[in-house]
Amino acid sequence: MHANDIELTSAAAARMLDDGEACFVGIGTPSIAALVAKHGHAPNLTLVYESGAYGTVPSTLPMSTGSPSVASGASCLGDCGLVFGDLQAGRIEVAILSAAQVDRFGNLNSTVIGRYRTPKVRLVGSGGAHDIASLVGRTLIVMPHDPRRFVEHVDFVTAPGFDRGGNRPRGTRGTGPVALITPRAVFGFGGGDLRLEALQPGHDAASATEGFGFSVPIADRVEQLEPPTRREMEIMARWTR
Repeated sequence: MHANDIELTSAAAARMLDDGEACFVGIGTPSIAALVAKHGHAPNLTLVYESGAYGTVPSTLPMSTGSPSVASGASCLGDCGLVFGDLQAGRIEVAILSAAQVDRFGNLNSTVIGRYRTPKVRLVGSGGAHDIASLVGRTLIVMPHDPRRFVEHVDFVTAPGFDRGGNRPRGTRGTGPVALITPRAVFGFGGGDLRLEALQPGHDAASATEGFGFSVPIADRVEQLEPPTRREMEIMARWTR
C-alpha cells in the first residue's frame, strides 16, 4: 500500500514518541501520529487533550479537543485547568502541534496572516498552543508541504520556538521545537535554526525544501527515512483511508 502525505508525516512523527511519555496532542495529523505510536511501539504513551482528557484512545479521529471521541477509553476526564496545571508542573514530556505558518526558528503562527491589526486572514488563534510550546519538554511540529507555510519570520508568534540568536524566549521551559516533520523531510533545530536532517522516501534535498522562503542549511549527514511499516499503515488506515 502506497503511503500518502498524511501517513508519511504521521509515521515519522510517531517514531519520535517514546513509550511511557505523556504527550499533549493536537487535532488532525498530530492525533494520527500519537495514535500510531500508542497502537504500535509505545503502548504506555499517555495521550493528553487540551479539554482535560488523559489516557484517551479515540475510536474516531477527533474534530476538536472537545469532540466526544477524546473521552473514549480515558483514564481521567478533567478540565483545562487540570491539564495546564500538569503542564506548568513539568509533567508532560512532549507535544505534537501544527499551525498555519512556521519559521526558520520554530516559531508557530495560528493567529493572523499579514499585519495583526489589518490582517489578510484572521485565523483560529492560540488556544493552548502558546502555553504548550512554552512549557512542554519538547515540541514536534507537523506540517503539510505547502510553501505558504514556510517563512523566514512568521507574521505573528503564536507559539514560541527560538529567537534569532538561537535562544529560547525568557520565561519558557523545555528544549523547544526539536523537529519539523513534513511528507518530504524531517528538519531539526540545531542551534535554534532550521536545518534538513532526514528525507522521506522518494525525495531529495531540492524537493524537501522546494518553495521555502529562505535558504535551508543541510546537516552533514542526512538520514534516509524508512517508509511506514505494514503495521503502521494498518493502524493509520482506520483514520486516513
